[in-house]
Amino acid sequence: MRSSAGHRHVLAVVAGLLIAAPVCGQQDDTAQLLEEFIHYTLIAKPDLAAAYAQRLLQSGVTDAELADVLDEDRTLNERFETAIGKAQRVADLEAIAAELERRATEGRLDLARDPERIDRAISMLTGTQRQRLYGRQMLVAAGEYAAPRLLRVITESNDERLKAACEKMLVEIGREAVIPLCTAVSQLDDRNQRTVCRILSDIQLPQAAPFLMEVAVSGSASAATRDAALRAFRDVGGVEGDLSILYYRLGQQYFNEAESLIAYPFELTNNVWSYDPQFGLEAIAVPTEVFFEVMAMSAASMALQIDPGNTRALSLFVAANLKRENELPPGADDPIYGENRYSPAFYATVFGTQVCLEVLGMGIDRLDTPLVRDAIAALAQTTGGANLFAPTGGTQPLLEALQYPDRRVQYEAALTLGRALPGQRFSGDVTVVPLLASAVRTRGESFAVVVARSDEDRRIDATRLEDLGFTVIAAGPTFQSVRDEIGAAVGADLIVVRAQDVEDVIETVGDVHVFPKTAATPVLIVASAVDMPDLKRAFRDDIRVKISRSRVSESEFNESVDEVMLRAAGGRITEAEAEGYAIDAIVTLRDIAISRNTAYAIADAESSLIGALETREGALRLMVAEILALIDSTRAQSTLFDAALTADGDEQIDLLNQVAESVKRYGDRSESRHIDGLLDLIVNSAGDTAEAAARVHGALDLPAGGAIELIP
Repeated sequence: MRSSAGHRHVLAVVAGLLIAAPVCGQQDDTAQLLEEFIHYTLIAKPDLAAAYAQRLLQSGVTDAELADVLDEDRTLNERFETAIGKAQRVADLEAIAAELERRATEGRLDLARDPERIDRAISMLTGTQRQRLYGRQMLVAAGEYAAPRLLRVITESNDERLKAACEKMLVEIGREAVIPLCTAVSQLDDRNQRTVCRILSDIQLPQAAPFLMEVAVSGSASAATRDAALRAFRDVGGVEGDLSILYYRLGQQYFNEAESLIAYPFELTNNVWSYDPQFGLEAIAVPTEVFFEVMAMSAASMALQIDPGNTRALSLFVAANLKRENELPPGADDPIYGENRYSPAFYATVFGTQVCLEVLGMGIDRLDTPLVRDAIAALAQTTGGANLFAPTGGTQPLLEALQYPDRRVQYEAALTLGRALPGQRFSGDVTVVPLLASAVRTRGESFAVVVARSDEDRRIDATRLEDLGFTVIAAGPTFQSVRDEIGAAVGADLIVVRAQDVEDVIETVGDVHVFPKTAATPVLIVASAVDMPDLKRAFRDDIRVKISRSRVSESEFNESVDEVMLRAAGGRITEAEAEGYAIDAIVTLRDIAISRNTAYAIADAESSLIGALETREGALRLMVAEILALIDSTRAQSTLFDAALTADGDEQIDLLNQVAESVKRYGDRSESRHIDGLLDLIVNSAGDTAEAAARVHGALDLPAGGAIELIP
């Protein structure tokens, strides 16, 4: 029996020979390569299975040809599906199996959506029973791509039998046909409007309601058409009301990403439909990542055209537009709104603070951190003491943002509230100054939590995170065991969960998401290859969650950390960002202190500022000292005095000046060590340093005896 090392060597040699082998007849070769991939996958020889799969992918076979081979042999196709399922649970085969599956799926779609095949399928609808069955199967597979041609037959053909068959076919296609038909219905002639109303009535899906109501209230439609539209409206479950509100509600469903509203959630693009009386229905492909946002904007725009005073629709448009910008993949284009002359940020500011506050509330409700930050950034440009809060007195999104489980959001909300300098106190005002002070004291640190059942797993993950520069604030076997430590900390920027089994990790992530301080925190799940497919299905729509294999290199682990943090929270807070927050916070705290604002107590920042005075350097340290000099506190003045006496050079002069300012404002809070140190400094210094020390001595109004000896 060969050794495992020798066996691997033989497999590697064979794999190399396979990849180098010449390609034979395409159809037979494709089937043979598929058979070999399936065989070696099922008998657990991943090296050989991968080699055959690689050769197949490099053979020049098109996606459609690959799908054709599979579809022609039911047994081969069933074995292929079984092999793919097994391969996706093997680390060495997972990626190449996923690519094979994608190619086969794309090929089936290419075949089903080919315009010539669709036309041929439509012609079969009035043929023999076998032809009708095959034609229906082809059109159902084509889905919404068949709608334009089916509708064209209904509106243009003189073959009543074929038209009736096409109507039934659209009903059979069902959900995927609704939006194309709704897009066209208002622009058809009377007779065809009634036909489409009848089809939509039979499909009975509520997303058709606003389009049907638009026909029902149209002044250009006949009475018979309006009655047909109203009957269909009721059949689809529509509730009578203002048409603008109906479109707004549809847009809201798109914004909430209701799965029933997207035809192909797992494809790279989805279609936005338009209708031209001359050319009929036309599909415009948009990246699936922004499909819901584009459709929400479109529905909100319709609502606003009907009623410009619909402020909820206006807020929806602004929110969806910001979200669209955030979720558009790098390098991708949005053919619908991508060329708009105004940026999403423009719309977020131009309509005033109340609209933007509503947008902020929508972001908080969805735990959409990028949208929340966009809204706060817009509010920072337009809010002040006079328009800081929602006038209704209900929920106050800007105050809710102070408790949002993301440090960037907390800092930015606190900065916006602090700069506004409101004229009176408000609920949550005690949070603002401590948050600003925390931004001053906390440098570019990132905090992580590890949840894993075994001590060894916790040690491994904690070490990896520390190597990445994280401070691990808690580690335990369950999330419940670390909740108190998280609650006592600044917050958690990342949680790593190592799965015991699928149910265990789903429960753990659920606990993370319901705990207020971690509800929006990115979660990296470390799982076995066997559990990964189930976990990917469970969390496929959650941008806060990333799943990584347990056996990966450090670089792959690091990439997973970066990816989930970028997607869910905009990435880690860099040192440059932390410095930016610190500077902005210091300036805001200084303004609060100087203004003696009644809504805020600058003394709430004292402890953090004292800590910052010990750790900060250069200009930031001096800015901290300036604020401490504005706090009426013995501790603040004493800390300043100690810092001034131990400093040197220009920094000592500046700190002595701040000590003098504190003494002038609040009187002498010094201790004997300060006086002794000051007199010693006066005796042993000259120039600017001596003059700064003299100003402190004079402000303290000490007896002249200690300084008399300085007179020549």
